Amino acid sequence: MEIPFIKIQNAGNDYVYIEKKSISHLKTNVPSFARHISDRNGGVGSDGLIVLEALSKDSAFMRIYNSDGSEAELCGNGLRGVALFLKRALKSRARKFTVSTRWNDYRVEVVNLSGDAAVIQVSLDGPLFDARAIGYLKNESICMGVPISIGERRRDLYCVAMPNPFAIIFVDNFDFDWQKEGWAIENSPMFKNRINVMFTRIDSRRRLTVMSWERGSGATLACGSGAAAAVAVSGLLGYTSGKVSVIMPGGTLKTSWNIEENEIYQEGPSRIVFAGSYRV
Repeated sequence: MEIPFIKIQNAGNDYVYIEKKSISHLKTNVPSFARHISDRNGGVGSDGLIVLEALSKDSAFMRIYNSDGSEAELCGNGLRGVALFLKRALKSRARKFTVSTRWNDYRVEVVNLSGDAAVIQVSLDGPLFDARAIGYLKNESICMGVPISIGERRRDLYCVAMPNPFAIIFVDNFDFDWQKEGWAIENSPMFKNRINVMFTRIDSRRRLTVMSWERGSGATLACGSGAAAAVAVSGLLGYTSGKVSVIMPGGTLKTSWNIEENEIYQEGPSRIVFAGSYRV
């Protein structure tokens, strides 16, 4: 059995995209398949798998699986890739799309398209600071400025759900083993379903630099919903305002939080890396 796929990277955050109908006769379960196809040694290699079902030429339903097979509530970067998939694989002439998940519907717009590369804008839900939405297990209503000890180092966590949970940690630099700390915080018993960790440096009121540790995938070159989470928390604390350039190793995501409408707008690059068939 061969399953057609397209690998798309969104500011370096790469996913394998497949249509739901192509795995309808898959003998293994989807989480197991996600682990195998995402493996960078034995599979296609990616930060995860996105399974989509085209509902029309301008709408689709998607599910996101991390490289360890766990399912994510949202992937801001992955949303952009769905629009590019619809444009290129399904030959859609639409410019604006509605992409649905199990939790919500999102508006996605192709701003510029050139060959297999595009600049795409997404509209994300506003942040949720409620401890229950984050999965924070302490008897508190929010998780803001909560201390945690990692070895001999103390960190303060500022948590938000997008709806996937994030812990924002403000740092002066990245001259430490942030991947080791990210793993430890992700798996802390403080959180019911683990948590994504964004190490965030404030460069100015309009610029952040972020290193991303994603729940179920580890270190990634970018995280769209993580960038949105960092902008929301830094904006709430008064560190940033307006349209913020979030610099990540894979690229820049221009992100702004409309507090009145409680909506986050984000623009960034997407590019098809290659297409092929995966034999199972």
